[in-house]
Amino acid sequence: MVSVSFKIHGAVAALLLGSLILCSGASMDEPAAYKHVAPAPTPAPAPIQPVIIVQGLIYCKSCNLRGYNAGMDASPLANATAKLVCYGSKGGYRVLNMTSTATDESGYFLVMVYDLAMFSRRSCRVYLRTSPTPLCDAPFLPADASLGIVLKREEVRPSLPVGVRGVYSARTALMYAPRKGAKCPAYTTEE
Repeated sequence: MVSVSFKIHGAVAALLLGSLILCSGASMDEPAAYKHVAPAPTPAPAPIQPVIIVQGLIYCKSCNLRGYNAGMDASPLANATAKLVCYGSKGGYRVLNMTSTATDESGYFLVMVYDLAMFSRRSCRVYLRTSPTPLCDAPFLPADASLGIVLKREEVRPSLPVGVRGVYSARTALMYAPRKGAKCPAYTTEE
């Protein structure tokens, strides 16, 4: 009984093997040809784009809002923007005009400059651009919105991301103030 069962299983196995060989197109005499498929190449990391960072602060003068600084008699102005303008003459006269991020609750803004050829600390200025409220939208520092503030170079720390070629900031904070006869914006405690 054992030998009959073994013969049946052996015959079934031979039939299956034969059908597999016939389906693959290989004969019994030659081994099946295997095609080696190389793994897909891993993409090269994207090159790191060099960047210059320009940062600063925007305040609302004479208004006691969240973060009020008594020494400056001003409060950080959230959601205001500044603009960075660089004047150059390399390859013909060009102007680089960039808008900052909207300021955070601390009045902090950031501009990332990727056109390094256009950037020069001596030819770039930071200007007031927009205030989030008509209750504090009169230019105070600088007193004329068409006047820009010069930049100073900050120390580049090792903790900065790779690719940062320099960090600059406005020599002073930028400030808006309420217009004549206008009241300060209401103090909010929104979280």
